[in-house]
Amino acid sequence: MALPDLMDLVMHDPRRLTSLRAVAGEPGEAMPGIENLWRKPVFSLTAGGQPTKDGKASLEDLIDRYRSIALTDGGSGPQPIDVPFTSLVVLTAEALPGAQELGRFLADRIEQRFRDVIDPDIGVTVHVEQSLHATAPVAVYLGHGVHAPPADSRLPHGEVVIRQDAQTAIGQPIIGVNTPGGLYSGQARFAFSRSEMLTPAVHPDLPGGTIFFLGRYPVDASARDAGGLPLLTALPQTPEARAQAIQVETLALPGGNVDARFEILGVRPQVGRVSLGLVDVTLDRRPSRLQAQPPKGPHLAVTGLAIPENFGGRRMARYWVERSHGGRLLSSAMLAQRDSIVVQGRDARRYDRRELRYSRVGGEFRAESMSFDGRRRSLLRLEDGEFGYIGLPREQTPIAFGPDQSSRGYGTFDWLGEAVRVQFGSGVVERLDDLYDHNPVGFIAAAPDGVAVQSAGDIWLLGGRKPQAAGTCIIPPNGPFVLGPLVVELREATP
Repeated sequence: MALPDLMDLVMHDPRRLTSLRAVAGEPGEAMPGIENLWRKPVFSLTAGGQPTKDGKASLEDLIDRYRSIALTDGGSGPQPIDVPFTSLVVLTAEALPGAQELGRFLADRIEQRFRDVIDPDIGVTVHVEQSLHATAPVAVYLGHGVHAPPADSRLPHGEVVIRQDAQTAIGQPIIGVNTPGGLYSGQARFAFSRSEMLTPAVHPDLPGGTIFFLGRYPVDASARDAGGLPLLTALPQTPEARAQAIQVETLALPGGNVDARFEILGVRPQVGRVSLGLVDVTLDRRPSRLQAQPPKGPHLAVTGLAIPENFGGRRMARYWVERSHGGRLLSSAMLAQRDSIVVQGRDARRYDRRELRYSRVGGEFRAESMSFDGRRRSLLRLEDGEFGYIGLPREQTPIAFGPDQSSRGYGTFDWLGEAVRVQFGSGVVERLDDLYDHNPVGFIAAAPDGVAVQSAGDIWLLGGRKPQAAGTCIIPPNGPFVLGPLVVELREATP
């Protein structure tokens, strides 16, 4: 795809592409054939719930015509490029026995057609489900705010909760029959509304005629605001006065695991501006989540990383550590990127994500290679500060890294995959959590005056000349130790 010219960038309004809806067929008709959906001009685009004058198009044409903009740096400075939307939601009037097959078919077609401009780290996701309020045989959604839940039945780690007030929660935005709209691993943005005429994720108690967009648009200066947390924006889709009057205000945090709270404000006749409800955003509700601030009670501070230099015979070439505001690890795709630490051998450099250039490092961190019983690891240690904090379980709990299949129990440290990506000598780049299996690295619990650990082979004591296998022991406060790929320290002991 060609680079957009300057006028394209000046005229580009990402808000128009928050959630595009295209429908195929007339109410009551059968759904068009799968091949026809992809190749034939059967889709009509709608805007604000009304058909546009753009004419009909195939799904292939829609993806090619309505595209996002991304910045890349090939060594000569940042350049904008067109990229397709690779996350689609398909809602059908009737339940399809072959819904997963249709999703895989469309994902394969998109990958084949646009393979040269698809980020392999992101890939293509297509979610197919029956609609509760279908007005056409099939509707397809794409845009900045559309995220297709993974097809492997993984539950969302975080959530967006609509509240009547601070005491009363009334539900989450739902896709189709009963699929939570968010927040899933890798989900960077989320659009929701009152009606499927606007977005695939809906909640009936939201004000009508408005799309609510959680997150940031590409190349958005607002990423510097709100401490890296996602923003909520109200986007009116009709000229109606009530929709135009909707505003969103950021409120103080209520505590707990809620990362952001917003109030929706509107105007009612003879009353004036009133509160229409609250929206709470929890990036990760699991006990294994990374905290930006020290939680109450015993907890571990993440002070570094210990990345194996070999995975299954493949030698690591370098790795990237993504950070959000405050220097914490980018544990959720919803957080704004601040910078990256790029580690290659003993060299560690800082890459500014906003200015797209490397900057000098003045003693902020250091990298070294160390042997762990004959197996070498790359250690990245912070000289001052922490990457974040982890709540420590009070009972013996298995600790595991790798993709998490559910939100039950303590949870795994799969959020580390959002922050750390490893490149091998072949050039292949993989998320760190994808390089681990589900076997626990050991068991861990808060104990009087320390951390009780029982290693399954990947808990190591630091502080001496060489790392020592932890075995079964009590690690005292402020004593650094390696827990899988993390370097951690206990900062508050159990009384």
